[in-house]
This record gives sequence, structure tokens and C-alpha cells, in this order.
Amino acid sequence: MLSPSRIKAELFSSDEDDETKTQNRDGNCTEESEKIELLEFERNIMLDTFSDDVLFILARGLGLERLMLHHFYLYSDPKLLVFVINTTHHDEVYFLSRLRNSRMNCVPKVINADVAVNERETLYMEGGVHFITSRILMVDLLQGRVPVKNVAGILVHRAHQLLSSFQETFILRLYREKKPDGFVKAFTDQPSALHSLGCLQRLVNRLYVRRVRLVPRFDVDVKRVLDLYPPKLIEVRCELPPRLRKAQSMLVDIIRTCLKELKQCSSAIDAAADDDSTHPSAALTPSALEIHIKATQFSATDKQQRLLADLDLLRNLLHQAEELDSATLYRTLVTLRSDKNHIANNSGWLFTQTASKLFAEAEAMCKVKQDDDYTLLGQPKWIALSKVLGEVRSLLNDNDQLSVKESPVLLLAKNGEVCRQVRDVIKWGIKKFSWIQRRQIIDDLPSAKGSSREPLAEPLWEPSQITLFASNLDGESRNEIVSDVQAMQKTVAREGRKRRKKIQEEQEKMKKKKPADNQPKLVRFGLIRYKKHSETIASSDEPSGSEKGEKAKNDEIDSENRQSEDIAERDRLLVIMPTGERYNLIRQLHGLSPNIVILLHSDLVTLRILEVYKAINPEHELRIYVLLCCQSNEEERYLCSLRNEQLAFEQLIREQGTLLTSREYNTAREPPPKLRIAKSGRGEASSDKQAAEENPKVVVDMREFNSELPIVLYKRGTDVVPATLEVGDYILSPNIAVERKSLDDLTQSLHSGRVFKQIEQMLRHYKNVVLLVEANVKDGFRKINGGPFQGELSRHCRETRSLLAVLVRCYPLMNIVWTADPTQSAEMFEEFKLNEPNPDVDRAVMIRADDDDGIDRRSDEPSGSQANSTNATRRLNGVLQRQIKRLPNMGSGDVKRLMTSDNATCLLDVINADFEKVSSIVGSRDLARSLHSFFTTDFTKQGTKD
Repeated sequence: MLSPSRIKAELFSSDEDDETKTQNRDGNCTEESEKIELLEFERNIMLDTFSDDVLFILARGLGLERLMLHHFYLYSDPKLLVFVINTTHHDEVYFLSRLRNSRMNCVPKVINADVAVNERETLYMEGGVHFITSRILMVDLLQGRVPVKNVAGILVHRAHQLLSSFQETFILRLYREKKPDGFVKAFTDQPSALHSLGCLQRLVNRLYVRRVRLVPRFDVDVKRVLDLYPPKLIEVRCELPPRLRKAQSMLVDIIRTCLKELKQCSSAIDAAADDDSTHPSAALTPSALEIHIKATQFSATDKQQRLLADLDLLRNLLHQAEELDSATLYRTLVTLRSDKNHIANNSGWLFTQTASKLFAEAEAMCKVKQDDDYTLLGQPKWIALSKVLGEVRSLLNDNDQLSVKESPVLLLAKNGEVCRQVRDVIKWGIKKFSWIQRRQIIDDLPSAKGSSREPLAEPLWEPSQITLFASNLDGESRNEIVSDVQAMQKTVAREGRKRRKKIQEEQEKMKKKKPADNQPKLVRFGLIRYKKHSETIASSDEPSGSEKGEKAKNDEIDSENRQSEDIAERDRLLVIMPTGERYNLIRQLHGLSPNIVILLHSDLVTLRILEVYKAINPEHELRIYVLLCCQSNEEERYLCSLRNEQLAFEQLIREQGTLLTSREYNTAREPPPKLRIAKSGRGEASSDKQAAEENPKVVVDMREFNSELPIVLYKRGTDVVPATLEVGDYILSPNIAVERKSLDDLTQSLHSGRVFKQIEQMLRHYKNVVLLVEANVKDGFRKINGGPFQGELSRHCRETRSLLAVLVRCYPLMNIVWTADPTQSAEMFEEFKLNEPNPDVDRAVMIRADDDDGIDRRSDEPSGSQANSTNATRRLNGVLQRQIKRLPNMGSGDVKRLMTSDNATCLLDVINADFEKVSSIVGSRDLARSLHSFFTTDFTKQGTKD
């Protein structure tokens, strides 16, 4: 671990100390100035939890990425090996770009499927922070490639996802089993995902941590730091027009009606999942009932699926009514009313009286009479935005109040569609934009076409100074960051292998020379190794490949800030960007340093990000304009998010007081089962004794580690071997293969036909095939009894049961096993493996889904000649086998007969053979005639007249 002196140097360093350090380094100020600064509450959190295994639960927008960056910077040391799991590509790009700017000595590394096995083993020995995929880390831990003694700890991002994911839980269990004294630190900013009873206790048990650190917005340290230098917040309120308010209320009423119907037709679901479906604000955000049914949509009834589709559509209409113009809403409604497919498949809301009134209100909003002409009912935020931009323009011109001429104005909208429309409104003006939008729907408004004269453009801002931020422009630059890091990793791994090889050669030379008595002592203390290492460094004064790559990387402009610097150089004063992309927003705040930010949509996370940005830069003047409609759905949605987060933290605080933590982590495995079926005979008894000494082993497909069954098998003493299998999910023995299906997965596979193909492939290669249907007791027996296999009488459920009957009739050799939970599945696996040898991993991996060489199911019968047994055991080339099958009239048995024939060793022998020899090879004169004609056909005899 880190020394106490370094901890104090990293965590207690003040800004004044940093300035003095930078001044004493001959003007090298940029290197230290780009380090990540610690806020007071962040410093207190890190000092308080440095030596603990802890779960951090932060409020949304309070700087979770900053807290993780501080830990990355702290553990970026070649002496430490720290893994970061459960990150996405966007997370890695953001963290790598920020860590590259900090000029660390130990650059973080990215380990994914592009990194070879030998390179991974070398990179593990180099130390530092490693962003690694969960699948690769799990495989390397099981196969012993990771030097666990060198692993200081594991950092887990988005810890709340471990409640539904078992791969990361398995990794932490393996790590705790092999190194109990290592640290585990988990991070999440979703307290609402843990507010249910018992969620925090389950998450703490799966993370193998002993402490929970809650950081809400009302925390004393957080409140003191953020309130010390608050930004100037200006709330601009506007009134909704009566017609627009009426249209929005109608949409909310329809959504609530659909939610009530969804609750009535979902009686088989536990009441805990639909508690918030009756809440007054349930229409504004998806309820827990909707999320639960969407997760199991393949077992949902037809009515449930129609209601879910209508709820998504209605919320999209509500978004258009709140954020977009009236013409867009009316155009969408007209399209829905004329769509025959939607009319036939909707849940019935389209024929209600409220829907008819909604169509009438939407049409009335598109033909508002004004000055003897017809126009659209404008959005109230557009008028408020024009006033705000006018105030900002006058503020920019007044140098006495605010000198922000070089700083652009940042305008934040809800999503990209709103950003594009706001850009057009600012560029053309409200009147001209309304005229353009109305001209697109003029054919649907015959009674109020209005004037055809185009109004003059009245831009709200200089059009040449308006920039729409496009997040997809820096996609290539994002990939460049990861590719640069991986290129450096390859160079480092190559040099590390060469260095260790030279050290080994030097040690062998020392052994041959029989050095003096003091020489082994030098080798023992590492002096000879250090001397050889220093000679290697001195001999390579010329820039190596890694140094050239690092120099080229430092000479480049930071790819993540390239667009920000380009905007600043062109002096674009108004930058429009969406609020949904957190990393882009943080990047643009630090790159553009705006003094004025305009929020078209009140968002809790965005406001807190701006608060943290102001606390980091206390001398930077920041003015925020928030546009909000009075007593609107947007205001209710904002207040509801605040209330839900506060209630979630209150529940977590209460549960934290009763949290149970063990002194020692329970990672002990049960002894493997010793029960075997007794057999008579001396030879069989000795073979049974030899097999009993071997630990039971199961080959598991990589995709199955997202379920709980591999963890249960590992706990019960069975060795789990991860592999990429194309046929089967679990290989218990050379003769037994298991395909595991949950209830929802089985329903989906039956309707898509995938399970038919999977069973056919398994029967082709294994004697005993088992279809394991695994339910989940946590879902409740009401769902199992009321699912598509029992009780339900809808058309979808009847089709599912019919397909299951067809599956059983088509494959009578298939065995179906139903279990209630993974524990029962593991018990069934133990019974299946009685007196069965362990599976061959290489054979299971080599079996391909399109291979047709099945096993000999008559293995118990006496074999024929020795040649036939040799041919049966010959391992065939799968690639060549698939290519030969494409020849004319070649079937599966013909391909196998040709490739196992003693008269031909390769395909060239068949091509050069005459007709009689080909006939003896394939065993059929008709097939031999077809092949011989195909191989001897002249290219010029056919097709010359075309």
C-alpha cells in the first residue's frame, strides 16, 4: 500500500503549496496545474475511507467521476496493481483523457478483447490502474493468470448494477478468497436504486465491503463547500397558454388511464412493483410496474405489450407538447390517426373522447388568429428565451458589470431534437420559424391556410455566432485515445518481456561463472538486477518506440477538448448542447469556461454539475438562467426527483444503522460431493477411486456468468471452467450437455425458433441433452403459475405452450428439467455427474454450431474393424469440413465419409483422382460422377456466349 507520507502529500497539499512547487520547476507550470484539485468534502471523504472497504453512495451530479479520478490518481503507482471494473467505453475515454492531462508517471491501461493473453500477463506485472472488462478478469482469475499477491484492490463503478449482475460479484468473491486483505471500493450515484427494503444489505454482501459512505446534497460538508461560492441563479418563470396547458393535461389523463389498465391486467405481479403506479406523478416518469414488465416482456400478454407501447408513445407526445412547437405535435397526431397499423394494434386510447378533444386542441393551436392572419401557438419558453438573450447581450456589452467577451454563452436543452429546433428559432426568429413550421402542415388545415407571405427573419442572436454541439464529431478522437493507450501498452509489454529475458540470461550466466561468495547476496538483494536494468536504460538513450509514441501523443491536441478549443478560437459566443451527456457537459465547462449558462430545461443533475464547477473555480463568475413554466409538468417532475432522492437517502440512513457486517468475509467453499454409484468389479472399483480423487469440473459458457448458477456451483465445490461455447451452456461430462433457459428466455427462444436449433446441435454432438428451465423464487409463485406455461389463456400464451409441445415431440431424446432456483439446479448437476468423468475442455470448445460430425450414439455396441475405430476417433478439420459440404450433392454423412477415407489424405487427392478412385472414396457412383464432373469441367465450355 501507499506510505503515510505520500498519503499526506496527496491529500493535504494545498493550492499554495502547488503554486510554490510549480514555480520551483523552471517554469514547468502546466504539468502541475493540470492535476485534479480536491474540494474540502472530497478530501475529508478520502481521508476518512482510505483504509476501509467502502461503498460510496453519492447524490446525482455531486461529482462521482471526480471522486473516482482522485482514487485513480492516488493508486497510479507501478508498485500497485488496481483493477477498475464495470465501466463503459465512454467512462474509459473520459477517465483516460483526464488522467493523461495530469501527466502521471504510471499511465493507466485498458485491457479488453484486443489485448492478447501474453500481453495481459506482462501488463499485470507493470502495475498501475487497469480498466478491464469483467469477462477477461474473471477468466484470468480462474485460470491463475493474475498475480493476486500484487493486486492492491478493485474499484467498482456503478455498484448498484451488481444487484442484477453476477459476473462482478463472482470476481469479487474470487479476489476475496485469494486475498482477503485487499481493498474493494465501490461507487454509485443512484440512491433511488437502493431504496427498497434490504437492497443495501444485499449489495454490501455482494461487494464484500464493511462500510457505507453516504454523501447526500444535505450533508454538512457538502452544503458548506457548495454554499460558500454559489453561482448566481436567475429563475425566469413563464405562464403556459390555456390551450397548451389543456392539451398537456389531456395527455397526462390518458397516460394515467393506461397505467390503471396495466395494473388491472398485471394481477400476477407482486404489489411491491406497482406501488408508485398510482402516484399522481407516475404519468411523468416510467413506473416500477412498467420497468418490471419490460424486463419480462416476452412473457407479457398481448394487452400488456400494447399498453407498454402506447405509454412510450404518449410520453413522447407529452415531450413534444412541452418542449417542441405545436406543428410537430399536430403532425405526429395526424400520422397516428392515419396509420392503419397503429389503429389496429393500439390499446384503445385512440378512440376515447379525451383523444378526440386532444386532436381538436392540437389543431386549434396551429391556427391561432393574429393580426388578420393565422399562426402557430408559440412556446412560452421561446419568448422568455428572447428576453434572456437580450439581457445577456446588454450584459456582454456592459464591461463594467461583467467582462466576458472572450467567454462563450452556453445554452443547454433537453435533447438533440430540442437543440436543433432552438437553434432555428434563434437564427430565424419566432415569427419566421412559426411560419416555416406551419407551411409544412398547411394541407391539413384547409379552413385556416393564412397568408402565404413569408415574414422577415428577426434573429435573436448573430447567426454566425451560433454553434450546435454535435457529440458524434469527436467519435474518432475518442477511439484515438483508447488506441493510443493500447499501442503504448503493447510497447510496454514488449519491453517488459525483453527486460525479463535479459535478466534471466544474466542470472544463468552468473550461475555458469560460479561467482564469489558475495555475488549471490547481491543477486538476492536485487543489486545485479538493478545494475543490468540501469545498463539497459543507459544503452537505450535513443528514443524507443514507446518514447516516440508518448512524444507524438503529447504533441497532439487533447482529442477530447479539440472541439472546445476550436469553438473558443472561432469566438462562437452561443453554444447549444444537450444536457443528457454528462461527460460532454463537464468537458465543455472546463474547456469553454462559460460565464453565462442558460437552461431551457430544469434538470437536477445539470444544476449540481454547475454547482460543483463553481466550487472548483470560486473566482470564476457564473450566472445561470433557468427557464421554467409555472405549475407545469416540468416543475412537478423536477420536484418529484428531489423528493424521491431525499426519501431514498432517508431510507438508506435508517438501513445503515441496522446494517450487518461480518468481521471476516465468508468465502469458504463447500467440500465437493463424494457420493458415487457403487459398481462391481476390481477394475471398475479402481477407476472409481481414481475419479473420486479428482475434483468435479463443469465447463461453463462465458455468457452464463451473468447468472447466479456458476457462483452457486463454485460455492458447492465444483470447479468452474470458463470457455466460449457454441453448443450448450454447461458441459457436465463428455456425454452430457445442458442448455439453461429462464422462463422469459424460453418464451423468447420458442417464438424465435432458436431453442429448436440449439437442441438439434446438442443432440448431434452429445448423448445426453438436458434442457434446464430455471425459474426464480424471488419473482413469486403467482408469476410462475400465471405465466405462459400455466393459467394464461391469451393468444400469445397459447402459442407458447403449443411451441413447447412441438419441441418435445420433435426431439424425444431431449430431457427437460424444471427447477425453482439456482440452488436446485446445482443439486441436479451433482446428480447428473454421478460416475461421470470430467468434461474435455478442448473438445467442448472445438465443437462448432455448424459442425455436422455427430458422436456415435451406439458406443455401447461392439465396434467393427480397427480401421473404422481409427476413423471414428480421427479429429476432423472443421473449417475444411464446412467448405467441402458446399460441393455439389454433398451431405453430412458424405463429408464425414470422404474425410475419414483411407484412400485420400487431402482434398487434392480427390481432385486429381479418376472416376473409379473417387467412387471408392465417397462410396457412391452417382456422387462420384457429380464430383468428378465438377472438378473436370472446363472453364471455357459454358457461359462464353454471354
